[in-house]
Amino acid sequence: MSNKQIADVKALLQAWARVVSADIGPSGIYCFGSLIYQDGAQFNDASDVDLLVAMPEIPDGIARADWLERLLEHKLRLEDDLGKLLRRPDRSTLICSVVAVTPLEIAADLHKAGSPAFFSQNAFLNLDTGTIEVGIAGAGAQPITERLVGECVKFTQNCRNQYLGVNALGDELLKPFAHATDAAPKQCMRHAAMVRFLEDDGDGDPGAEYDVDIGANRLTVLLDERRRQLGDLVVRYGSRRGGRIARTELSSKDQLLLSELVFDAAVRVEAKPAPTKAAPKKPSTNGAHSTVIFAERFVSAFPGVRGVEWFDDDKAIRMRLSRLLAEPLEFEDSTPIWWSRGGSNLHISHYEERDGFVMINHDEMKVRRVAAVSRGSYKYNFVYVEVDPLPPTGIYETTHERIAEVERGDSPFPYYWEEYAIVDGEHLVNRSVYDDGNALIRGELQSIAGRAELRGRFVTPYNFIIAAGGASIFDADYDQQLEEHLNAMLKGEDRLEAIALDGTRLPTGRF
Repeated sequence: MSNKQIADVKALLQAWARVVSADIGPSGIYCFGSLIYQDGAQFNDASDVDLLVAMPEIPDGIARADWLERLLEHKLRLEDDLGKLLRRPDRSTLICSVVAVTPLEIAADLHKAGSPAFFSQNAFLNLDTGTIEVGIAGAGAQPITERLVGECVKFTQNCRNQYLGVNALGDELLKPFAHATDAAPKQCMRHAAMVRFLEDDGDGDPGAEYDVDIGANRLTVLLDERRRQLGDLVVRYGSRRGGRIARTELSSKDQLLLSELVFDAAVRVEAKPAPTKAAPKKPSTNGAHSTVIFAERFVSAFPGVRGVEWFDDDKAIRMRLSRLLAEPLEFEDSTPIWWSRGGSNLHISHYEERDGFVMINHDEMKVRRVAAVSRGSYKYNFVYVEVDPLPPTGIYETTHERIAEVERGDSPFPYYWEEYAIVDGEHLVNRSVYDDGNALIRGELQSIAGRAELRGRFVTPYNFIIAAGGASIFDADYDQQLEEHLNAMLKGEDRLEAIALDGTRLPTGRF
């Protein structure tokens, strides 16, 4: 799409935002996503327009639903205008997605899909000023402490997004609810059950926070509390719970109202959170340099080593790595032990032994052999680690092709790995699903926020160095040379002596 077309779309959005601001007074309207990323280089004829509408402070759920109903009228007009401008022949296709959020959701930095730091670190085009801003003002200032409250907030935010998902023809993404037996959508009842569970101080039976019958009862109470304003909805919902009048469907506005009532009830719980235990204080290094701390670990794990000594027995390797990488690995004033592969490096915060592999941070490794290297001063000690490939997880179709490329030498990398996540300790999902915070599990779309553990798995041979963060071989100017040495070692060359010698000639490292 041409630069002029991109500019025309932005101009249309700014004009639309001015009209909306004058009518209903949002706190701000922003554009994000492909339209503004790299000046719209990835925006094409099939792309969506992503908008964020920051709602004003509206403490009451019924009033918020009415405000959103007025925003919906403007959104319908925007769909039509965008369709004409972009010359989209199919007017039934939804062009614009709107995320409408309260100040509380921005302050909590809580996105409907669980995307981390979405409001605080994403790039947004402020449609009022026309400038690109990184993060919305105040984002992340007040996180939500209770997990189930956060789930209720995300549920309501998602419901608003669906409610505003109306195309140029007026077709609703949030369809009227006419299930033959359920009183309300299951997700709505489940989140109402979460509220009840929290109101009871979480002392219900295991699983009570997801009990749809409990949730249906809680919705009845929430509606009864507002029966003077919501009399018609009370009647419709009552008919769906076995009342005497004919069973009627719930409109999209009805479903929005129910979600906003759940939101308000959840926020009331959050306003008086249970006391939490303070996190244990991390130990201090008391000013000790990272090379001193690493030297102490090195002699504990590899006593008597002078020069280069290899270890290839699995039991011996695990014994020595567990000593080298024993807790604590993180101190309140330092993270002294790092791994490096040249340009890729990170402090080590976790070591764990599993059946068939070990984990360093979140990476799974089948260690084949290690070498302890001690040349001259303690400041130059390091450990070389070489790993064998683990079997692919099976969730990526292209993994075997990538492995073949590495073996032929056609890959841009001399090794290959998979990133994935384990949900509830059993369900494997790919990295994109993990980043989006939602997954299809047992045929049901559900949030995996707080349930997923990120993993990395090396499926080809791989190697790296462990040393003090302040070791000389971690000097930034040495990154490329260190990577070349490690690549050569993957091909069978022995470069440890060269790395050790280089270390004695380099200044203290950066960490």
